[in-house]
Amino acid sequence: MPFFERLAGCISSDGMQFVEASQDTIRTVSFFMQLPQITILHVIAHLEKGGAEKQLRLLTERSEHRHVIAVLAGNEREWGARLVSVPNLAPGAIYRSIKTAIAAHEADIVQLWLPPRLTLPAAFAARAAGKPIISGDRRKPRNYGVNAIKDRLGYLVHILADVVVPNYPFLPPPVSLRRALRIGRKTRVIPNGLDLELRPIAASSIKPERLLFIGRLVEQKRVDRVLDAVARSALRERLAGLDIVGEGPLLEPLRTQVFANGLENLVTFHGYLDDWHERFLPATHALILPSASEGMSNTLFEAIACGFVPIVTRSPELDAILTGWSAQPIFIETLSEQGIETAIIRTIESGGIDLAARVEAMQSHLGQFAIAAMARSYDQLYASLVSRNGGPV
Repeated sequence: MPFFERLAGCISSDGMQFVEASQDTIRTVSFFMQLPQITILHVIAHLEKGGAEKQLRLLTERSEHRHVIAVLAGNEREWGARLVSVPNLAPGAIYRSIKTAIAAHEADIVQLWLPPRLTLPAAFAARAAGKPIISGDRRKPRNYGVNAIKDRLGYLVHILADVVVPNYPFLPPPVSLRRALRIGRKTRVIPNGLDLELRPIAASSIKPERLLFIGRLVEQKRVDRVLDAVARSALRERLAGLDIVGEGPLLEPLRTQVFANGLENLVTFHGYLDDWHERFLPATHALILPSASEGMSNTLFEAIACGFVPIVTRSPELDAILTGWSAQPIFIETLSEQGIETAIIRTIESGGIDLAARVEAMQSHLGQFAIAAMARSYDQLYASLVSRNGGPV
């Protein structure tokens, strides 16, 4: 295709608003218009492990700029961006590796993902090199036990950063460490970009008789609370079963809980599955996400796209994301056995037509998570930071 035809394909009919285009087209336009390409050095421990890693891949595939990824040695994967290795988690080794990578790749910005053990020394390296820092905020901090401290270690990185980017609105209480450190003043929310393919829904086709949990088997996900609820006689009589997809440190304790409550005929552990949306059907399964709190849950919105009716813990942050939606998930109002049981029974007793209409209405709002919109938001942030810092090197 001739260059000017490709350029026209990037511009809307009014000639003002850029719309989604291929990477080749964007790079060609950037070349001919002599737009400076910014180099971003990303720091992350793993590739292709969870939601953050998936977002990084989508971002580097759609962004118009150049991306280099520093990853912990042994966790490299085939990737479109250039990879560099951090040898180990020793703070000195991380600092030296990131400082060397900044110089070798002429990085204009350092973007820190997770975990703090890796990103904190990297932040000091970026500061020493005089580079702007973006700190990702991927998890809502817990407020109980040792995790209350562990989850706030990332605040140290946020203090050093120029911009903090969560993927959902943070709504801390009036008195909180986050407010005291004034992190909110440099926070910019960029929702996840999700690669969603909507599955059409037949009227009255959704009649769930089984529950489906998908996620890491960790304390915050509260799978044990669902097992407690399923053990109650009211749910034993109404449910055909619970399918648990995921791995994690609580796998064996959860198995023990299943056998202790005589639920071995109701509960099945499937381990990690990439194709859960094909193995399980919305006609028979309702998704349940009983986390202690939910922010931007990729699984929630992927399940809605696939046609599953979701049962999810209510939180102010999730409410903020769903503002303006014409339909909502079925909410777990409290994480007690009774609260979870009430939400499940409400789902089972809803008519198939009502559930199908609810899911179809939720699907109509998923466009707000377009990958192109996420990439554009990051590219605008990169340009702003580099301009503030004096332009690309």
